[in-house]
Order: sequence, then structure tokens, then C-alpha cells
Amino acid sequence: MSGVAPPSPSPSPSPAAHTVAVLLDDALVTLNRAFGVLRRRNVPIEGLALHPSGTAGESRLTFVLKADAVTADRVAQQFHKMIGVRSVMVLANDDSTTEAKR
Repeated sequence: MSGVAPPSPSPSPSPAAHTVAVLLDDALVTLNRAFGVLRRRNVPIEGLALHPSGTAGESRLTFVLKADAVTADRVAQQFHKMIGVRSVMVLANDDSTTEAKR
């Protein structure tokens, strides 16, 4: 034994925070499906808010997830496939915006 410690691996960069805004129908079944997507995907959510969108019959679900861009896009694609979802927008830390509309 030489007494020299092996170099420690460099810490992996922490995932970026992405804000996802989902405009969806204001129906209990749609909200249940939306929360089911989050639960099944098991994504690390830092914050979650549900509020009226300003248009009758629509709500906006906004959440912040700590994940890489690929995971954030996959979550957005899952929401986009849902019945009752009108649009999905992903905002990254660098203010780049991706929007998918139905």
C-alpha cells in the first residue's frame, strides 16, 4: 500500500430545474389522469400548483421538476397524449421554451 488515496470521482452535475405548465380541462377525471402521469413517472417534483386559467372550464397545472431535459420532454410528451390536455409548455433555467399544442 502506497498510502495515496485514489482520486475521487467528480460529482455528477445536478439535474436542472424545469417548470412545466399544462393547460387542461377543468374536469376531475382529467386532473386525476394528470396526477397519475406524475405518480407513474416518479419524477422528482419540487413544487406543484393548480389554478384557474382565466378561461371557463380550463385549469393550469404548473410544477417544477428537478430532472434533465430529456426527462422533462418525456413528461411533457406524456401530458400531450392525454385527453383533456390543451397545451403543454416546458421552461428550462436558461429561459428556453418548448411548447406543444393540440
